[in-house]
Amino acid sequence: MKNFQTATKMASEAVLKYLEDTNRPYSCADVTVNLRGAYTKTAVQKALDGLAESGKIKCKLYGKQKVYVALQRDVATGDCEIEDFDAQLKRLVEDLEEKTKSLKTAETNLKNLTSTPTTDYAKKSITEISRNIDAMGKKLEALKSSTEVISADEKKTILNEHEKQLKEYRKRKRICNDMLEAVLEGYPKPKKTLLEELCIETDEMVDFKPMAVS
Repeated sequence: MKNFQTATKMASEAVLKYLEDTNRPYSCADVTVNLRGAYTKTAVQKALDGLAESGKIKCKLYGKQKVYVALQRDVATGDCEIEDFDAQLKRLVEDLEEKTKSLKTAETNLKNLTSTPTTDYAKKSITEISRNIDAMGKKLEALKSSTEVISADEKKTILNEHEKQLKEYRKRKRICNDMLEAVLEGYPKPKKTLLEELCIETDEMVDFKPMAVS
């Protein structure tokens, strides 16, 4: 019991000295980390609560977070100074909350970008799909102009395959456009310059018009 009381007293003295020396507001987690693990978070919290109850430090509640600061009695000039310090505490907490929100937004954007297919993959996919659609279009034109009669089942199979390829082309084209728009957000030059540097040709540039079959 004596050892426990001694440890509690040491923790309180260490916490008080740290707050007085730094003269800045801290949460329990901050104090625990800054004391480099000399005391557990539970011990630090107990020390903070005890010091606050005894009037040696001040505790302010911002939302769900408790913030503690030492009362510098030797340099304090009255209630006006305490109010100024409270305002500073509030500004610091609000600034922390704002930066935390910005960090979460940046992490979300990064996750979205890293989950998007790479530019090289999109370029290869577009080239492959364009080639397939072009070949299928030529084959379809040849079949349309041919005097040979094919069965209804064969025609249906061809048209279904064409529609399947066309849907895949549009899907991958959309993915590529999304990637380009994401890159352009941080690209200092026009979209045309980016397309030239990546050697990408759009449908409009090569006058490619996917043929839909009804």
